[in-house]
Amino acid sequence: MRENIWIYRRINLIADLTLTVLAYLAATQLRLRLDFWFLSGYAPDFQLLLFILPVWLFFFSTNRRLYQYRLVSFRETIANLSLVLLKCLGVLLGLLFLTHRLDPSRATLILFALLNLLLLLLFRKILSSALAYFRSRGHNQQKILLVGSGKQAQDFVVKSRKHPEWGWQIVGILDWDYSRIGHHLDGLPAVENLDQLPRLLQNEHIDYVVYAVPRRFLHAVEDSIATCEEMGAKIFLLADFFNLKIARQQFRLLFNQPALFYFTGPAKDGSLFFKYALDKVMALLILILSSPLMLLAVSLVKLTSAGPVLFRQTRCGLNGKKFTLYKFRTMVANAEELKSDLLARNEMSGPVFKLTDDPRLTKIGKFLRKSSIDELPQLFNVLKGEMSLVGPRPPLPNEVAEYDRWQRRKLSIKPGLTCLWQVNGRNKIDFEHWMRLDLHYIDNWSLWLDAKILLKTVPAVLTGLGAK
Repeated sequence: MRENIWIYRRINLIADLTLTVLAYLAATQLRLRLDFWFLSGYAPDFQLLLFILPVWLFFFSTNRRLYQYRLVSFRETIANLSLVLLKCLGVLLGLLFLTHRLDPSRATLILFALLNLLLLLLFRKILSSALAYFRSRGHNQQKILLVGSGKQAQDFVVKSRKHPEWGWQIVGILDWDYSRIGHHLDGLPAVENLDQLPRLLQNEHIDYVVYAVPRRFLHAVEDSIATCEEMGAKIFLLADFFNLKIARQQFRLLFNQPALFYFTGPAKDGSLFFKYALDKVMALLILILSSPLMLLAVSLVKLTSAGPVLFRQTRCGLNGKKFTLYKFRTMVANAEELKSDLLARNEMSGPVFKLTDDPRLTKIGKFLRKSSIDELPQLFNVLKGEMSLVGPRPPLPNEVAEYDRWQRRKLSIKPGLTCLWQVNGRNKIDFEHWMRLDLHYIDNWSLWLDAKILLKTVPAVLTGLGAK
């Protein structure tokens, strides 16, 4: 069964719009139930669909990645779909604001957004599972011509066989090395000479040509790549040229030139965009909710000690860029001048200074630190885009100057208000363990990990876990 991509995507788009309508109808019914229980005065506004459908149609029809199910993980699907829905909701709210004609229930919009996301994800999960089932049984296959028969090619064959749901059928193997001609690679057709490429492209209806070529032999396949271009064949070039242990790899255009991009932080995809968007929304919400507490802290700091209410300090953020961090002042005004007299009593290994019962702390400062209330002004750093809610704590420039090379990787993501160190005992942990926790966070970052850290932060703050 060969897929007709155009028809398939149109059917998928119609299904998405149908589910969007169902999500809105379900949201209005749920809102009516809420009205029956403890609210009043709500009437469903079905005119809103006249705004929803055109916006959803535009964004869904122009995003091809929403309709790719082969070689796309469900995590990528969640990120792509979440990003598109955020754009749709943003435009919808903008249109409603400009028209002044509709005043939809906020509860209905929130329910609609959640139900829309859940229904579309469920539909995609069912569809991708069905496609994987048929592909694993030989249907909906794509024909692959493999160039290369060395270790890279062998690894590719092993991976493709481990994932029959991808539906990749290797129909031929070519090599430029005459000594390998006629050999068999893991039960596949015998290796043929690369000169046979034009014949195979003409006769075998090849979907993709995959080049598994070590970088030192790229010159040997240059003419064949030109042949693929001439005959309109689609090409994948396996570009694992370097044996990097940590860095991720992406393809980018740099001044319209194709380039391989290596990076060690999280990929700048829909998930990271959603993280930073959520940072701003949650930071603003927390600021509003905690404003009485912050006003109380301002009064206590001002009344109990001389000096400014806010403590401003230069810290290192993403890629080492310096910014001004805000905290409620918890020490005497000349604390930095007194620090040199206390260095010999430092209780933390590495370049970081930590001291139990620091004599520079004011009475109210001890409480503010123990309760982490002193950190609340950093929500303004989050709103400015200098910090995130979750991420490694921002270091001082003099600390960064003493980092080992592997420790500098901590700077490859925005710093945060809370992190793994914060919820695992913080000052009870030595410096190297702290750094490894930060790198573990960077290497394993996900929205779910952020959520878990935020949930663990609440009891850690309430109990003062590891605070000094």
